[in-house]
Amino acid sequence: MALATGIFLFDRFLADCCSLELSLLGLVLSVVAAAACHGMSRPAVRYVFGAVTFLCFFWLGGILYLMEDRQVSYEWPSDEVAYQGVVETVPQRKGKTWQAQVKVMSWKPAGDSLQATGQWKKVDRSILLYWMPDTTGQTILQCGDKICFYASVSRPVSDVDFSGFDYGAYLHRQGISGTGLAFAGRWMRLEQAGSRGFRQQALLVREHVVRRYEEWGLDGDVLAVVSALTVGDKSDLTPELKATYSASGASHVLALSGLHIGILAGILTLLLYPLRLFPLGRSLTGVLTVLLLWAFAFLSGLSASVVRAVTMFSLYVGASFFLEGRFFGFLSLSLAAFLMLLYRPFYLFDVSFQLSFLAVWGILLFYPVFSGWLPAGYRRIRWLWNTLSVSMAAQLGTLPFVLFYFGAFPTYFLLANLLVTPLAVCILGSSLAALAFERIPWMGERAADLVRLSAEALNGSMFQIQQLSGSQVTSVYISGFQLVLCYLLLALLYAYWTGKRKHVLISFLIVLNVLLGTRILDWIKPVDERLYFARSELYSRRRQSLTRLAEADGVYRIDSLSVGLMKSSRWKGKQAASRLPLDYAYICRGFKGNITSLSRVFELKHVVLDLSLSDAYRLSLKEECKKLGIPCVEISSKGSWGIVRQNLK
Repeated sequence: MALATGIFLFDRFLADCCSLELSLLGLVLSVVAAAACHGMSRPAVRYVFGAVTFLCFFWLGGILYLMEDRQVSYEWPSDEVAYQGVVETVPQRKGKTWQAQVKVMSWKPAGDSLQATGQWKKVDRSILLYWMPDTTGQTILQCGDKICFYASVSRPVSDVDFSGFDYGAYLHRQGISGTGLAFAGRWMRLEQAGSRGFRQQALLVREHVVRRYEEWGLDGDVLAVVSALTVGDKSDLTPELKATYSASGASHVLALSGLHIGILAGILTLLLYPLRLFPLGRSLTGVLTVLLLWAFAFLSGLSASVVRAVTMFSLYVGASFFLEGRFFGFLSLSLAAFLMLLYRPFYLFDVSFQLSFLAVWGILLFYPVFSGWLPAGYRRIRWLWNTLSVSMAAQLGTLPFVLFYFGAFPTYFLLANLLVTPLAVCILGSSLAALAFERIPWMGERAADLVRLSAEALNGSMFQIQQLSGSQVTSVYISGFQLVLCYLLLALLYAYWTGKRKHVLISFLIVLNVLLGTRILDWIKPVDERLYFARSELYSRRRQSLTRLAEADGVYRIDSLSVGLMKSSRWKGKQAASRLPLDYAYICRGFKGNITSLSRVFELKHVVLDLSLSDAYRLSLKEECKKLGIPCVEISSKGSWGIVRQNLK
């Protein structure tokens, strides 16, 4: 808890005012104070020792955050320069471009000779690179290739006010320092991949497995689900398929997590069971299972939820060598979180990390409560009730964060999870069998058929659940303060269930009333409905609801405002006897002409220049607005610009 608190507070408040040196001094002083208090028996000193120990881990969390932030942050040149780097991931097709993560090793100004070795400046940062394929289409980059490219690299635009999502911060916490686009003819492969690292080898193996799925005849949504469920490749998942699983309450099956690791661990334990017949076979089975699970974690891309599950399983197996009794679940969960944050502090801000740990926390806390609701005599349905209890406990543990991030709740999640678990076992088991026996025609083909049938059944059942009336409650967003209140309610609810103490019930009711009061205030206070100029379109936003506006002629009447969306040559060379008043002219890529010609048709009051315009064209339009005395707004830093429409109740 102290380590996570330090990471969180340094990210939100302290990074700018506490340097790495000052944080190291704070850690040293805290360690000295803890050493001075250690061993003293007075109760007051023990409390001081606990507080000082908390400070030690708090400063440690801050130091780890600052160190990782330094490893990612970089001041990229503002102009287009030459870069050298290595392709770190398998390239993916993105429309007309290709995309991959590239480790930029060095750069030099665009005018310098590429053969001069002494002027390259070291970078050693990862970026997300988009590139246009060359005209021949013969040069296809692969993971591990060394490349040289000309591009303007910058930190991604973060329009949080418009989209509600800080894309720049997201990439930064994924270890990506910036993004860039290399046009055709502005990049070249220096040499093909030689020796690849373990992570790159794992990604290539994953790609090979997906290609094997395609050779089995899997395609479309079936291929997308099997790839996501077995090797963590979610590149083929469509927005519609994601929405189906989200509405049905089974989206967790598309992201590798503890469910998949548990199934895989069970399969591996069963396959390795003959080793138990030999001396030390039980220990050898545990070690081999752990090693194979870590290999699977690397193969799937080391997502936070998979690392959490494999770490907890590794701790459980390791503890079984030294402890005769049962390894306490909360200790394993806390130790796994501690080790993961030591390795990578940015895990704390990963949504999958948060939901994964909260799901396990909910299961450890509430599963015994729910499981105990079924009387002891109902043995025939005990397994069914236990499955439902696990689903309810996990859903309860993650519900506040799900509402905080997504504002939606699937109402039929119990029904969905009853179907997901057995079908996921079939898909994972039959996939392993098909890969193992693919050289034996009959066995490999039958296993591949079972994979396809199981995936089709999973997709079909989730689609049917989505179609049920009221399958998802939406637009129920909560604030950060309400998030804290929700988890306080869960803690008090658990305390009352286990202890039946009156003061706990009173505290629960007080917190519940505070939560309801804040929700009522949210709905009765005025809400600003805003009009956004973004991504060459117009949007209206009220609370978290975002709507794209559309007009055939590109001229909008919005309340008392008139707005023109200019992204074609429609108005070039046109004149009007009586000019149409236009409050805002939103000029985007594709617009032909200038402000002067546009003024012959419209009486311009404001001009908004989109980010999609070239720098030279945007500068000339800006200078023209200045000469004509028309206020001009540039959308450059955040990616969007908004104005208040009206106050609505």
